[in-house]
Amino acid sequence: MLSAGNPYVLPSVLVAAGAYLAATLLTDASLLVRIGILALLAGVVPIVLNRLLGGGSADGWSGEPIEDPGDGDVDESREA
Repeated sequence: MLSAGNPYVLPSVLVAAGAYLAATLLTDASLLVRIGILALLAGVVPIVLNRLLGGGSADGWSGEPIEDPGDGDVDESREA
C-alpha cells in the first residue's frame, strides 16, 4: 500500500515533515514523540486514506501490456 501507486504518499510525507518541524520548534516534545508523529503521518495515514478513498494500488495491476502488440506499430522485420 505504501507504493508509488498510492496518490496520498507525497502529501502525507510533506505534512509529516511540517508537523515534525512544528513539534520541534514549538514544543518541547521528546524525540520519540516527534518520530512517532512523523511515522504516523508519513506511514499510516496514506495507507488508511488509500483504503478508504479507493486510490490506485500496484497490487491490482494485472501485468498485461497496455497496447496490443498486433496494432501495426511493431517492426515485423525484427520478429523471428
